[in-house]
Formats: sequence, structure tokens, C-alpha cells
Amino acid sequence: ATHLNQMRNLSHTLIRFFVYNLLLVTLSSCMPTPTYDVVFYDMKTPSSEGDGPRQWIGIKDGIIASLGTLYTDDNPPSANEVIDLSGTFLYPGLIDAHGHLFGFAEMLNMVNLFGAESKEECIERIARFIQKNPSSHWIIGRGWDQNDWPSKEFPSVEDLNQFEGVKIYLTRVDGHAAWVNHEVMEAFDIPIELNMVGGSVLNGILIDNAESLVDLPERSATFWRKSLLRAQDSLVKYGITAMTDAGLSTKNILILDSLQEEGKFSLFVNAMIAHTESDLQYFEEHGPILKNLLRVQSVKAYLDGALGSRGALLRAPYHDLPEHYGLPLLAPEELDNLRDRCLKNNWQLCVHAIGDSAHRILLKSFYTLDTTSDLRFRVEHAQIMTPEDSVYYSHPNIVASIQPTHATSDMYWAETRLGSHRLKHAYSFKRILNASGLVALGTDFPIEHIDPLHTFFAAVDRTDNNNWPENGFLAHQKLTAEQTLRGMTYGAAYSAFGESDYGSIKIGQKANFTVLNQNLFNSQKRDRKTCKVEHTIVSGNIVYSR
Repeated sequence: ATHLNQMRNLSHTLIRFFVYNLLLVTLSSCMPTPTYDVVFYDMKTPSSEGDGPRQWIGIKDGIIASLGTLYTDDNPPSANEVIDLSGTFLYPGLIDAHGHLFGFAEMLNMVNLFGAESKEECIERIARFIQKNPSSHWIIGRGWDQNDWPSKEFPSVEDLNQFEGVKIYLTRVDGHAAWVNHEVMEAFDIPIELNMVGGSVLNGILIDNAESLVDLPERSATFWRKSLLRAQDSLVKYGITAMTDAGLSTKNILILDSLQEEGKFSLFVNAMIAHTESDLQYFEEHGPILKNLLRVQSVKAYLDGALGSRGALLRAPYHDLPEHYGLPLLAPEELDNLRDRCLKNNWQLCVHAIGDSAHRILLKSFYTLDTTSDLRFRVEHAQIMTPEDSVYYSHPNIVASIQPTHATSDMYWAETRLGSHRLKHAYSFKRILNASGLVALGTDFPIEHIDPLHTFFAAVDRTDNNNWPENGFLAHQKLTAEQTLRGMTYGAAYSAFGESDYGSIKIGQKANFTVLNQNLFNSQKRDRKTCKVEHTIVSGNIVYSR
């Protein structure tokens, strides 16, 4: 009897075991699979009205699939991965509308002269670089700015005499002048003084087109690939999720394309084609590149130089150099021919124009564009403008791509170049926005710092990092926080024909977000010195966390 009872108990246990497991299998097969790959929750999407309630966002295949609000006791929906953003502030992924990716990548491997406060400091940095790289035959650097030095005068070829046996080529901060030594001048047979079309040589300083007198050593594809991946790390650290590169050679475009195809470079790049005949012919023969992470259907040209090196083309002479008007890099008829060539090839034309003369020439040329086609031709920089010329921006196919940090970098010396009367009409970004309804904002890195938060504060406060001047530089041209963030997101995407895919927080857009520790709309609580990027999210993946 005892043995029979034990057998019955074992039988009942086995039956319960199989029934229980069968029930588990049945229930698990009936339960729906998670709707989302990722859900981000407990963050705020701030606005000018306030911090906003706690939110959640569901991501599927890298795309925003759903948006929702969390109330007091709510839990976020299920997903393969649920990520708590802990009350931080989430914005559309910040976009740089005008930068130089390859220039920044190269900067990581050369003499860094940015921020040097004197010619002597530049020479000290060159000496340290040579000491660390004793086998280098070329010493290449970038970032010097004589306007930041006590003397404000250009350096000279003689200033580099202590460095023998190497060729030295140092690009000015704006890229529109280069400081070279005797070895370079002798190797390329460059005279001490020279005037040429669109450029000049002044005792070792090569200005604008004179830079083309030097053939710099070719960088290898391996060099660029390694440097671009280092640059990508910096971009995401500062919250940048997409960018426009303002002028690349075909070779460099194809290097970037290969990195993206291999899945190593994950940020979207709108790449402008450099304005050389060989590059234009290549894309005329092969057509544009229109991929998930790369758009190549724009051309970058230069109409004038930079204000700091007195290359910007002005309608009246420079205040500090009478009879000098700047340097025209493209004649009006050449500009019109390029405009028509771009129209024929369905290319977007993007032209650098800083001085008020160059600005007017470009606006008049663009104003002839058809108003019914979607062309979006771009004015890059748009720094100095005669007030009545703002009416040209009412044309639907003229887009201003501007960099607010140029104003706060130039404000210390701009009046010296322009005079007080003309300065009042410079960096008039609000006037342009009022006429056009939209601007695209960027940094122009590495000419300016890569951090897009510098762009934001330069636009809304018009002050430097020490909050100078007290009420802001040309304060009547400040933008609101809402206008600025729109220019750094939707406006930057629109200027690259990408607004349907990225630049906003809405269903169907790429899940690109920049997460900060502050509400930028709250002027009482935001603080430029403590504002930080907490996370950068690209296609639903966290690619950087502080």
C-alpha cells in the first residue's frame, strides 16, 4: 500500500510538472512581442512654455515609432531595451549646418595654434611639435589669428627662421591665409611680395588664392580613415548627430562613403562638392550620391575671402586699410555660369560670401532663380549686409547658412575693419531671419569651436564665455532660444533637403536626439558654463554618454 501511494504521488507530481510547463509555453506564445526595439523614458522635451511633463519615446528600426506622456504612476511601454533618462532634457539631434569634417580630422594630427595669444606662443607650440615629431619633413598647423595678439600685425617669413631643414605651412584660423617659412617659398619659387587674381603674398603670408602656390603632401586613405573616426568621437561628444561638410574633393567623399558603408561612421553627412573642374566633372559623369547616411548633390564655391585677413569683398574700402576693398575670388559672370551649370545638373549651389559687396553680388544672382522649383541655394556666412539687401531673402530659394560664433569671435576687432557705421549692419542674423522665415545654423568648425552649444549662446546672448559685453554684441540682432534651436535642427536639415528624415521629434523621423542637463528655453536657469551633453542618440542608439 505504501509503495502504491508513493507511485500515485510521483505520478501526480509529474502530471503537474508537465501541465505547468505546457501552460507556460502556451502563455508565452500568446504574449505579444515587444512593439519597440528601444524605449527612452523619464525625460522632458522642453519648450518656451516650461520644462514639460515626463515623456517616453518608442523606437523601431532606428525610427521614432511612438511618443507618449508619463503621469505619476505610469510605467513606460515594454521594449527590448528600456532606458531611463532620469529627468534630463531631450531635443532633436543637433545638426551642424556648416563644418569641415576633414579639416577637423586633420587638425587632430597637426600643430594646434588655436587660442595662441601671441606670435611667440605660436613659435613655442611649433617647437614642441617638432620635438615630438623629429622625423617630419613637413610641419603643418592651423589656428593662428593675429587679431588675438598684442601687435595685431601679420607674422612674417623671418619669424620662422629658427626652424631649419623642414617646410612649415601654418593656416590662419579662417583658412584664408597661410604663414610659411623660407624652405616653402624656395621650394615653390614664391616671391616675397606678389599680387595675383584673388590673392596676394605678403612676406611669407599667402592670402586666399596664393595658398594654391603650395602643393601640400598628400594624405593617405589610411590617415583619413583613422582621423575621421577620431573626429566622429568628438562630434558625438558635443551632441552633433548630423552635419553638412562645406566642400570636399571626390577622393575624400569616397573615403567617407566607404567608412559609412562599412558601418564605422554612423553620422549623416551632407557633403558639398569642391568647386574644381575635376570634381564637378566626376559628379556630372557619375551622378549624385543619395544614401541613408550620405548626400552629395551640392557644390561649394567662394566669392570672397575672410574679414580677419582683409579678404572679404567690401563695397567701400576697409576702415583700417584705405583703398583696399578685399579680394574677389569669383567674378560675377563666373558665378552666373556656375549657377546655370548647377541648375542644369540639378545641384544645389552653396557660396561663401562674407563682405557686403560679395553678399550683394550673390543675392542678385540667386534672386533670378525660379520661385516654383525647390532649389534651396545657400548663402554661406552672410556676415556683412547692406540693410536694404535683406529683401532678397524673401525669395523662397535663397537660404542663409550662418554661424553665430563668427560674430562673438570677430566682435573684438570688427569695428577696426569696418568702422562704426558699417558695423551696425554686420552679423544681422535676425534681419535675415525676419526676411526669410528660416536660417540654418552651424559652427564652421574647426575655424570656430566644434561645440554647438557655443552656437546657441552666441545667437541668444551675443556674448563670449565671460558674458562680455554685458548686453550682448549688436544686441538688437539676438535670436530667441526657439529660433536658434530651430536653426540648429530643422533649419539645418532643411538646408540639406533632409527635413523629412531628421531634424525634428515626430513619428517617422530618425531617432536622433541630443540630451542635455538644462532647459535651454529657460533663460533664468540655463547657464553656459554648466550646460552639458548627457547623451547623444543616433538612430535610437546611445553613441555617447557623459
